[in-house]
Amino acid sequence: MRLSVAFIAVLGAVPLGLIAASATRAHAQAQSWHATINAEGAVTDNVFAAPNDGSRQADLFFQVRPGFLYTRGSPRAIQELAAEAEIIHYVLNGKYPSVTGRGSWRSFYLPSPRTEVITGFGGGTGVLTALSTQAPADQTQVQLQPIGRVTLVQGDANEYLSYVVSREYRAYQSLFARFDQTNDHADERGTVDMPMDPTILTSAEAGFGVGAERTWVNDAIAFEVGGSVQRFQRNAPDGAFQGDRLDRQLAPRIRGQYRHDLSRRKSLAADAGIVMIIPYGTDPDHPDEVRKRGIFPVAGVTYALSEYWGRAGLQVRRDVTPSTFIAQNTVNNSATVSAAIPLTQIDGSSRRAPHYVLLGTAALQRTQIIDPVSSKLLSSVTAGRLDLGILYTPRAGLSYGLRYELLIQTGDAQAEQPVTGFYRNTLYLTFGYRYPEKVVARVPKKRAGGAVRADRKDMQPVGAEPVIPDVTEQSDTGDAEEDR
Repeated sequence: MRLSVAFIAVLGAVPLGLIAASATRAHAQAQSWHATINAEGAVTDNVFAAPNDGSRQADLFFQVRPGFLYTRGSPRAIQELAAEAEIIHYVLNGKYPSVTGRGSWRSFYLPSPRTEVITGFGGGTGVLTALSTQAPADQTQVQLQPIGRVTLVQGDANEYLSYVVSREYRAYQSLFARFDQTNDHADERGTVDMPMDPTILTSAEAGFGVGAERTWVNDAIAFEVGGSVQRFQRNAPDGAFQGDRLDRQLAPRIRGQYRHDLSRRKSLAADAGIVMIIPYGTDPDHPDEVRKRGIFPVAGVTYALSEYWGRAGLQVRRDVTPSTFIAQNTVNNSATVSAAIPLTQIDGSSRRAPHYVLLGTAALQRTQIIDPVSSKLLSSVTAGRLDLGILYTPRAGLSYGLRYELLIQTGDAQAEQPVTGFYRNTLYLTFGYRYPEKVVARVPKKRAGGAVRADRKDMQPVGAEPVIPDVTEQSDTGDAEEDR
């Protein structure tokens, strides 16, 4: 925890010189304040992801998230400050509504014509089973899920700097830090005759990346090195399957990427590399353990279709990532298909600003848990996700949605950290509103992510017509003309 806090403080100081230089050169600035409210009503057949042993409980629950959004834009800087409270009530499994919240600050700077800087800070709390609607249905991910009413406290910070050395070469670096803590609230289920203690998992990670890229007309190659410092702690009640534990690890990585533009609107990217897990320090609860390092290959292939009317993609990956919900590193083999399809035939709206959009994700992931002592792969757990939705946006800042979500997870009693199998069906009705509707400036959503196109036009350049408009939100200036 102390490591994460210190790293976040350093992280915030890295781009300050560039930000100050950018701010002094900015001339005209515009700003806007907005009130926001998002709400969901949902019915589910397994409200807290209980195992398939008769303990499943159906429920009806409601979420209301009032908040605000502040944006400020100038020729060389864009900033966004957002915060919202979350009020959630389970009709059958909760006496009183629970109140949580989250906030974030994101910024984009152009200190020079060749340099861009992106920073972000965020944090919040929430009920784990109710977090899936924070992302659109075409951008959700599949991952391991704990059972029960698990709450999450999280915080993160990131910084990204890119410098164009020449027409062909670009260099970049990134910093990040994150903190997550989950609580299964077992003490609330205990009684006077049979008290229970909660299991609390705490994960913290801080890291960096440095890379370089060479671009041709239709091709690009990139090479990146980086790593992170990780700390995983488990506080468990006496007699638990796995007791108290503290793991500290280094995770250096090397990765190479190749991108190719098949056409103006089709692209392919492939990457490969290795990740090392290097334990260090001593676990006070297991001082005699002899820990070994491990080396794991990683690779991925992404195909993207980028039309003016929307987007579609296919991704197959093998990667090493820490799992917040079990406080251990995992090897994940996944396949994901996603799409956003405008339904312009319903009302004749334009392809660039459709009123109705069909969104969807289908994902399958096989997860293997890395043993913190031997660095061997202990088990295999499979999780699947199907997320489908129809979003209706009659005008900027206003949306209605109907969404269906299916989660399936296998169990693995042989794992060092037991993972329980379950399945859950959930149907949502969603609503979102922002007032006033027009936002003066927005931090680009796709810049900080990895490019798929060799020409990087899927990074949504500032000040230009986006190659891939966000079809999940209407333009702040109204419907765009039909692309001819």
